[in-house]
Amino acid sequence: MNPPKNAAKQISQNPDYSLGSLKGSLLFANLPDEEIAHFQNAARPHTYKKDKILYLQAEPAVNFYMICSGWIKLFHTLPEGEEVIVDMLTTGHIVGESAIFDHGCYTSSAQVVSAVHLLSIPLKVLKERINLGTKLAFNMLTSMSQHHRRHYGAIALNALQNAPQRIGCFFLSLCPEDKTKAAVFHLPYDKALVAKTLGMNNATFSRALNILRQKTDIRIEGDRVEIDQVLRLVKFVYGDLSVKYLPATM
Repeated sequence: MNPPKNAAKQISQNPDYSLGSLKGSLLFANLPDEEIAHFQNAARPHTYKKDKILYLQAEPAVNFYMICSGWIKLFHTLPEGEEVIVDMLTTGHIVGESAIFDHGCYTSSAQVVSAVHLLSIPLKVLKERINLGTKLAFNMLTSMSQHHRRHYGAIALNALQNAPQRIGCFFLSLCPEDKTKAAVFHLPYDKALVAKTLGMNNATFSRALNILRQKTDIRIEGDRVEIDQVLRLVKFVYGDLSVKYLPATM
């Protein structure tokens, strides 16, 4: 779901809008409407610009958040002050909910990296409803398991890929599911952050991007990316494993 620019106003004025946003999350999957209504009634819409700190690691958690559009960076700050990116999340993801398992404190910091529309929901509502229903508790465990599986899967794949392939993999994540067509999209956040997310410094990222251009004929102007042959990019990124990432009809 990609809400329009006035999403916060629509959410506040249209109960079905927030209901649809919540239903799109794995946490609330297959729950009856009357159960989701407890969260819908408590939800409050917010719009934040880039660089807004949503919450900080280890601070007491009051709310958790449903992302309706935009991107949020989750990160840890090491004792030396260095920032380590944990994840980049967008539409449909929930952040801050894991605080209920960590003494009521946030397990990471969260910062807006492109303008977001959010629903904030008191964490106490989640605690109350989990205590009353096993389905919600199961959904939460499933959601966390899926998050960790995706995260560790990405780490394993990155270990096998060179820098150009890692950038290509990131671009593919922004492409439509149909890998047989061309694709045009805009980077969701600046290239420096893309580089850091992929574990590269700016110089390495720039060199790898040039190699990717040469190998796949993609075009990049500013934050705009054009890919004439997405299938060619798939084969470059995954090599002999590319068949796993193509449609069943291929």
